[in-house]
Amino acid sequence: MSRGLCAAAALLVAVCVVGTGRAETVNRIIATVDGEPVTAHEFEQYKKERNAPQATDAQVLDALITDRLLEKEAAAKGISVKPEDVDAYIAEVKARGRLDDAGFAKAIAAQNLTMDQYKAKVKAELEKSQLVNREIRARVNVSPQEIERYFEAHKEEYRSNNGVTLRMILIAVDPASGDAAAEAAKTKADDVHAKAMAGEDFAGLATKYSDGPGADKGGLLGTFKKGQLEPALEKATAGLKSGDISEVIPSKRGFYILQVDEVEGGDYQTLDQARDQIRDMLYEKALEQRFEDWLQRDLRERHSVEVLN
Repeated sequence: MSRGLCAAAALLVAVCVVGTGRAETVNRIIATVDGEPVTAHEFEQYKKERNAPQATDAQVLDALITDRLLEKEAAAKGISVKPEDVDAYIAEVKARGRLDDAGFAKAIAAQNLTMDQYKAKVKAELEKSQLVNREIRARVNVSPQEIERYFEAHKEEYRSNNGVTLRMILIAVDPASGDAAAEAAKTKADDVHAKAMAGEDFAGLATKYSDGPGADKGGLLGTFKKGQLEPALEKATAGLKSGDISEVIPSKRGFYILQVDEVEGGDYQTLDQARDQIRDMLYEKALEQRFEDWLQRDLRERHSVEVLN
């Protein structure tokens, strides 16, 4: 816009200034990957697409950079997904969602994507998946000896129970309150958890700090049989004995801390009964660890990553 046009009216001057500032903000470079910029606009789009309200900005940016690295590595290794593979994936998505062409197009439009953009995203995700399969999955193995050792060390986890009585502390987070509030709640939850682990009375801590049900009763929730708790809470309390305290458990509502008051025990599973479950669990843990090692030791060392202030 020329100086004459901007000077035509005070309102237009304001528009010129605001427009320039906004463009600078949108195009601000917040990181580089092998010298290629990552802009604030890309970050905001990525954050919106991932829809992870509990994630901090630093975690979202790290995930975005990781995606960039995976895309670069897939291209460097010549991994390329064919159009028919993308079409097959889309057909599977439509079948799972019981969507016809019109319904699927509507769902894509709701994400502010064109079909070409959606296909490009699917192609990139499939290529990253092939890369991970090649570099990680094919090199992870769980031996029978590892399964047996784990079973012997964690037999209580494979004991059926007739019910578990729980107390709960909830440090609540409003999903609309933003990253700063979520980080403050996590810090508070960690502090309360540390007090509980140091021996402070859990019921007293629940009465003082919990935002959840039963706070006035020392956080007492009641007795639950297997399958009655939310999966994340059931997983966090699996194998805990009377008096044990869970780790801090993140959720959409905030951060939970659970204490087992009492376990009504049942029979132990045999190794044969627990084998497949243990193998799957150990495999996933080994996969996650190898992936993290590969990202930090191999992938990031081969590329230049800089996060700017």
